Amino acid sequence: MVRGNYASTCIMLHFNTLENTPLPVICTVFNEAFSDYMVPIHLTMPLLEQKLQGENISLAHSLGAFDGASLVGLILHGTDDWRRPQLLYNGGTGVIPSHRGQRLVQQLYGRYIPQFKTQGVAQLLLEVISTNTPAIKAYRHCGFTQSRFFHCYKGQPAPQRVREDLTLRQDLLPDWPLLSSFGSQQPSWANSIASIQRESTDTATWLAYQQDTLVGFISIYRGTKRIRQLGVHPDHRRQGIASALLQHAVKEYHGPFSFVNITDDNKGLQAFLEKNGFTLTVQQYEMKLMC
Repeated sequence: MVRGNYASTCIMLHFNTLENTPLPVICTVFNEAFSDYMVPIHLTMPLLEQKLQGENISLAHSLGAFDGASLVGLILHGTDDWRRPQLLYNGGTGVIPSHRGQRLVQQLYGRYIPQFKTQGVAQLLLEVISTNTPAIKAYRHCGFTQSRFFHCYKGQPAPQRVREDLTLRQDLLPDWPLLSSFGSQQPSWANSIASIQRESTDTATWLAYQQDTLVGFISIYRGTKRIRQLGVHPDHRRQGIASALLQHAVKEYHGPFSFVNITDDNKGLQAFLEKNGFTLTVQQYEMKLMC
């Protein structure tokens, strides 16, 4: 667990972790920091709580910049292990407009990365919109390097005829090790199996069977209609199974749907989404820092 309260070079500013900061304060500051963001983001308290759960955010590993008693900037960190993490995922970095231009992100990481390293953290991970040049420069200054390039989509698939010889069943406890072999890429943090399992009560996973053979699946976060994973067994691809799964999602949840963080080399999934009415909305870099 990371703790500490460090005086910074900026008068009245100090840094600390967020485990003693009330969630309503974090929610308010997050929304103010993202009020003029290039992609609109506004969290209610239920949405913040869902984010904390789904991304496994640890406030003891999340960082805050304070002006006196007021939180003015933050970095939310998810962990791969609650007690002794080896990987931290940046689930959101924000500074309120009145306190920008003071390199608070660099200062926060500069203070805490050495502590993270001594406590066993080996890697930090984040995602940043590809056109957010100031943020990319700040992260590079901290030591992050680009690892993957993501495409994010949103769309309303039009109804269409699909295969009728498939049986679709919802499964609350699917065989995730088996389903992981159906994917066409390594999922990003928020779409990972671990994240889906943490949010199992809010995520619907439908399996497609051809006779008695499991051939595909789709997993959707119901509240936001975000497709988290869509996979087809390698031996059964290009046979209309993904289309049948997507059309079933349209029937159950209507849409529109989003599907984020498709890797740049996953051309097949990109083409499938565009064919089915999805539009590219934003692109992101995944960036890593090895401690």
